[in-house]
Amino acid sequence: MSIDLIIRGAKCVSHRGIENSDIAVRDGIIVAIGQFVDVKADHIINGDGLHILPGLIDSDFQFTDQVETVETGTKAALMGGVTSIISKSKDATNQEIWCDHGYFEQACKANIDKLDTLERQEGCAGIYLTMANINDQEAITDDKSLLKVMENGDRRVVVHAEDQQRLDQRLSFIEKDHVSSHAVWRDQKVALNGTRRILAIARAGGRRVHLAHISTENEMAMVAANKDIATLSVSPIHLSFASEDCYDHYGNYAQTDPPIREENNRLGLYKAISGAIVDMLGSHHNAQSIAQKEQQYPLSTSGIPSVQTMLPLMLNHVNNGVFSLQTLMDLTSAGPARIFNIANKGRLAVGYDADFTLIDLKKKWILEDDDVMSGCGWDLSAGQQFTGKVIGTMVRGHMAMWNGEITKEATGKPLKFTDTFRAFEKE
Repeated sequence: MSIDLIIRGAKCVSHRGIENSDIAVRDGIIVAIGQFVDVKADHIINGDGLHILPGLIDSDFQFTDQVETVETGTKAALMGGVTSIISKSKDATNQEIWCDHGYFEQACKANIDKLDTLERQEGCAGIYLTMANINDQEAITDDKSLLKVMENGDRRVVVHAEDQQRLDQRLSFIEKDHVSSHAVWRDQKVALNGTRRILAIARAGGRRVHLAHISTENEMAMVAANKDIATLSVSPIHLSFASEDCYDHYGNYAQTDPPIREENNRLGLYKAISGAIVDMLGSHHNAQSIAQKEQQYPLSTSGIPSVQTMLPLMLNHVNNGVFSLQTLMDLTSAGPARIFNIANKGRLAVGYDADFTLIDLKKKWILEDDDVMSGCGWDLSAGQQFTGKVIGTMVRGHMAMWNGEITKEATGKPLKFTDTFRAFEKE
């Protein structure tokens, strides 16, 4: 049997634990894991001193017109060790793209009756809806329409759960030129009410839901009580920053929806990770231009770039003993693949795609402004020291990024899903 690639001597992080193993790849697929001292291959990578994770899957990613293009966004993903993204933009599937990709069909009142068909298109991972007005996204705010979404289709519905009615009632809490009032206006009850409503509606409609970028500790208890129909994700933004100091330090650049909250909620998210309530991490990447951020609040736009720094931020926590590398693997690879039924992704196992994130767990480095790959040109973590660095990102056996250099060739392909396998086109 001919072998295209062998990675030798790295520590593989998988369902088996963490062990020194070689990985053999042929035609972009893992064909063997073990010790292959005498086996020859067309290419051999020395993995001494590195850990290999299954390629990261980011299911909370957004392109932004004229700011984050398909090229800049997916290159930023590769720099952060992300090999697959699921975005809120179907348009990306028609362009050259640097990592594998899928999309969520966004529900709106105009397409509710068609969702059961739209959710089965090539590359579609499910349905997305927002219950609150966010930038230019069309919200579905009334219970009748939300129930209709739940009853029209059977794939998982990803939800941004904030209660628009309470937001409308609290407009007086917005203070001009005081971005810290963003978290006062969009208070915890805005999130709690939204999550409580959508869980009840999902149960009534018999539909599985995924609550994206949960920001409060109390929401965790709600979802934990409804695990038969609900999963959830948290973002590195809400895990890494607290409202007590971030608005003074970062100003409008810290504005996002749901907002960055108090330290007690940030710690509550970590408790939920420890309790295995959290199913996955999603970057909540939503890059906005400096010009948009520099507008006077509340005219400034919500959104923070985070796909490039999600893994480095979490590796800091691994090195500090907050959680294990295996837990991180489950949250960033195995979890998303399991919940969204992504075919051949999320594991270091024979028969799976050769998607690898190679990291130097002990490498100390500082993210410089020039390192930011996102089209917006900024990152909240610029200037921060990290312990743990992404050295290489491989997509189906192709070295897409190595030591900060990204390949010139765009090799991304649409993701496939096991719950729509009948729709696969013949290759």
